[in-house]
Amino acid sequence: MPERKLAVGANLHNLVHNRPIVVLLSLSAGLLIIAISAVFLATSALSRSNRRVEQSLQTETVVNHVTALNERIETARRGYLLAPNSAFVQIVEKAQKDFANQLNEAERLLSDDSAQMARIQTIRALESRRAGIMSDTILTPRTISSQAEAIAQGKEPGTMVARRIRAIGDQILEAEQDRLFARNRAQITSQRNFYLLGGLATLLLFVTLAAVVLLLLRYNRQLAGAQQRLREVNEGLEQAVSDRTADLTRANAEIQRFAYIVSHDLRSPLVNVLGFTSELDLARRTIRDFLERTFEGHPELRDQEAWLAVDEDLPEALDFIRKSTEKMDRLINSILELSRQGRRPLVIERLDMNVLVDGVVASLHQRAQDAGAEVVVEAIPDVESDRVAVEQIISNLAENAIKYLAPGRPGEVTVSGKKVGKTVQIAVRDNGRGIDRADHERVFDLFRRAGTQDKPGEGIGLANVRALAYRLGGTITLESALDEGAVFTLSLPERFVETTQ
Repeated sequence: MPERKLAVGANLHNLVHNRPIVVLLSLSAGLLIIAISAVFLATSALSRSNRRVEQSLQTETVVNHVTALNERIETARRGYLLAPNSAFVQIVEKAQKDFANQLNEAERLLSDDSAQMARIQTIRALESRRAGIMSDTILTPRTISSQAEAIAQGKEPGTMVARRIRAIGDQILEAEQDRLFARNRAQITSQRNFYLLGGLATLLLFVTLAAVVLLLLRYNRQLAGAQQRLREVNEGLEQAVSDRTADLTRANAEIQRFAYIVSHDLRSPLVNVLGFTSELDLARRTIRDFLERTFEGHPELRDQEAWLAVDEDLPEALDFIRKSTEKMDRLINSILELSRQGRRPLVIERLDMNVLVDGVVASLHQRAQDAGAEVVVEAIPDVESDRVAVEQIISNLAENAIKYLAPGRPGEVTVSGKKVGKTVQIAVRDNGRGIDRADHERVFDLFRRAGTQDKPGEGIGLANVRALAYRLGGTITLESALDEGAVFTLSLPERFVETTQ
């Protein structure tokens, strides 16, 4: 079976890493990128050409309006000279206003051409001069007859201005027509390039798709064969996994029974050690009393070393034995508790997490008050899980947060939760002393502790927390740094899924 698995894996690897497909796709991708870039550039060039052609057409229209308004002003002015009437004055004033607006628009459109701008400035100067002439005509009626005679002779200043403006307008139109012709040619070239490059890009796309389809059809047959071989290899795999899972379950159960038996059997020697330690201490006291009476009656027999051995050395040794035995007893009790947790059947129910956490925090209220800490509970989504296990996890995390506060600042502990996909994440955050990043995994190990050992504990709590989290189908993670607090995050499935332990 291993040889067949290797063969199937090799086939799949060849399909994924086949050189012709990789080369073709890479080449096609490169060509398409080049073609698309070229089409983009051609489109930009075509857009610029269109804008320039449109600008030239708009310029011609505006300049024609300027020329027409120039003729209107001149016609109305002449009419006023021949028959002074306020209606002609109104026509001139409106035409002059429109003339100025159109001239401004022409100046905006021709701002990129210095020669055309010079012509516009000349027209503006001429219009200013004509405005003065018109003003003199209206304010000095006696000059009307002389101006009329000058018009007849073709030498009247206003007429000369109008002719000059007309001539400059024709120059602007002629220059703009030349620009329009050039821009039309550029527009045609841009359109041709656009269609050519667009067609080339489309052709490349179809060729690439055709080549990819052919290669995929070819290798799809190989993939189908590999899948068939894979199905053959996987026949009976489910049964093998089931058998392996059963073996692991039995092994785990054996480990739990072994831990329980060993821990239970170790208690008998400890009881004997504690009992004989008490007997030794009682004997030491008897010997001490005897030596004390002997030395009082016979000072010459006093041996300082013997007295120190009975009065100081033996009590110190017996106290060390007693404390070590008591510590070992606590460790054995912890191992028994872990073993019992592994054997305890889970009772799955819908848990109101807000009520559950409020109960845990209430049980720690006095401890938090004594430590000068404030515990805040935020909204937590409900989960379907085992109440006892979840309470133990939350209680342990909250108790640790209260225990390991940073000296010199008020403690702040927050329990919050949120739903992420099909899981509920419950975070216990504190502003305590924090945990070095190098110890993040160490703190979850059995009998392992991190940081300053100034608080009572055996290194069991977080190991139990992780074991319970795994048994509930969840995980426990830690984010922390020294003197920056810690965040323990318990992730549980929203709906419990039975897992094999």
